[in-house]
Amino acid sequence: MTKAGLLTDRSSQTGGLPISEETVATTCRSARCSQWRDRAGFTPASLFIRPRKGENLGIIYGYHKPVLRSTRFCHRKILSALTPSSCSEFGRRESHEGAHSRSLERGAVAPDPCKLLVVDDNPQNRDLLLRSLTGSGYQVEVAEDGTEALEKINQAHYDLVLLDQMMPGMSGLDLLRLLRATHSPSELPVIMVSALNDSGAIVDAFDLGANDYVVKPIDLRVMDARIQTQLLRSQADRENRLLDPLTGLGNRAMFLNQLEQALVRHNPGESLTVLLLDLDGFQNLNDNLGHQTGDQALIEAATRFRRIITESAIHPSFTLARVGSDEFAFLLEATPAEQAEALAKTLLTCLSRPFSLGNSQVSVSACAGIARCASPQTIATELLRDARVAMFEARREGRSRSQTFDPELRQHAHIRMAMAIDLYQALERKQMAVFYQPKVDLRTGSVVGFEALLRWRHPRYGLIQPSDFIPIAEDTGLIIPMGTWVLREAAAQLKIWQAKFPSSPPLSMNVNVSVKQLVGLQLVEAVAAVLVETAVPPETLKLEITEGSLIPEIESVQEVLTRLRALHIQLKLDDFGTGYSSLSCLRTLHFDSLKIDRSFVQRLNVDQESCAIVETIISLARSLHMTVVAEGIQNEEQRATLLRLGCETGQGFLFSKPVAADAAEHAMASEISAAKLALA
Repeated sequence: MTKAGLLTDRSSQTGGLPISEETVATTCRSARCSQWRDRAGFTPASLFIRPRKGENLGIIYGYHKPVLRSTRFCHRKILSALTPSSCSEFGRRESHEGAHSRSLERGAVAPDPCKLLVVDDNPQNRDLLLRSLTGSGYQVEVAEDGTEALEKINQAHYDLVLLDQMMPGMSGLDLLRLLRATHSPSELPVIMVSALNDSGAIVDAFDLGANDYVVKPIDLRVMDARIQTQLLRSQADRENRLLDPLTGLGNRAMFLNQLEQALVRHNPGESLTVLLLDLDGFQNLNDNLGHQTGDQALIEAATRFRRIITESAIHPSFTLARVGSDEFAFLLEATPAEQAEALAKTLLTCLSRPFSLGNSQVSVSACAGIARCASPQTIATELLRDARVAMFEARREGRSRSQTFDPELRQHAHIRMAMAIDLYQALERKQMAVFYQPKVDLRTGSVVGFEALLRWRHPRYGLIQPSDFIPIAEDTGLIIPMGTWVLREAAAQLKIWQAKFPSSPPLSMNVNVSVKQLVGLQLVEAVAAVLVETAVPPETLKLEITEGSLIPEIESVQEVLTRLRALHIQLKLDDFGTGYSSLSCLRTLHFDSLKIDRSFVQRLNVDQESCAIVETIISLARSLHMTVVAEGIQNEEQRATLLRLGCETGQGFLFSKPVAADAAEHAMASEISAAKLALA
């Protein structure tokens, strides 16, 4: 016995229909049809079979022999066990009100009809198709010109478009050209309707991507058959796994296939560009708001990208696909370099408006990489890889950035990859070390605490600064175990120093935290464990978070920061003044302290603007009952100016560079000895 579908009759004039495993099966394309199929209890293996003339398409899932001839008795027998909604024709709804009511009374879920758009400037033609297709069970909307049609398609999903070829203003061919820039023939089938019955007009329509061509006057039965054929072909294309079922865009396989074809026909004198766009922090969004919200974000991003492409003067040879979990690729043929770069900026800008996802307003950004075909030997996977390398380079510069690939970036990528491999073994091989830079009371010069700074003693490259390896650790996820290790080392060292050098208030320790560590509750658990292990006073442990990296993630990290504050540790906002929404950050997250960025400190006595900014930051901190620390102090003049402006704590090379624990301890002991000698 095998699983199969069964075709039922509309009329009493029914013969037998053999159904075998060779029958072509396909699932619904639209989300609406898929939801109906799922609610009705059909699996993806359920068969959707195109009906013969005079027959009604049923979707019945059961067991039978490989070949079955159906009869009216057999149909009644099987249909008696089913609700009326189970026997609806593909893409159509049951037009009889009584049948619909009976279906609802039995608790069945009526299928949503396929949605068609009729575009015709002639009101009589629009009315004729509207009445006829609605009567056949389709959901039909109309547009009287290309502009209105384009607006409707940008705002809603349609399963098929019936498009008049000859219209004033934007012709049907003009609209078809725009639609094919963002919608493949299988994603949005278009049937051209025209009074022109000559080969030239028909060939023009097919060259621009029409799925079919119908000549006026319209034979409604023929039109109905052609619509059914195109809808089923669209579903079959999806079954070929060339489309992304979530966004309706092409997938990676389709994109690479299109790219390979473009490379074959590419002329050296023309441009061929791949633009890769990757959403920032998408994994955080999934982790904090759920995968359903993440899916909604992807759908909204795809919709915005389509709209931008439609509104842009892009060459018709254009492909848009979703090639990764949060990656979108654009294939541009015969598009000048400056136009591709301008498009990248426009695409990044279109994401700046918050996404409405359920009950939340979520900020989404992205980075873009651009790669161009440089030689006839270029292969598709290499060009896509180069675009990804450029995208990662853009991400290193911050959010909403774009970068064009050049060969040096590939070399840098190889170095970063080698460093990432070494980084995996660095902790195990004890190559990591914590250095400490003292924080000083600017009035007395005495040490009041330290900042813990991670260094990597690489066996080949020597001492590597955090700016060179922390981004790699963040990209690979190694920042989580590394951050936890630094936290434990710093807290353990703080316990030793508080015991050796008692003071009032006790010495404090600042530990830098990556925004990547604020995803989930791992950091909260690590801090709680460290406080228990070391028994240091919680208020002497301070976590520093860089303003620029934190602000885009405010909503997702707020709960974690709230739980950290509940442990009575201190939160410090690092590099204050360099972010783009500082006041919002302070108001939302309730920090205890601000650290004035070194760029302002270094220009304190050079320009009045930096001095005014520092004075404003200090005044703001006082009004919010926060402490202030200045970093990057290099000379006595800067120290004196900071004191005059009201800043009483600072750090910098004037006092000490970051040093190993034993050197820092020696300096502390020497300072205390000197103080004792002065009192003797």
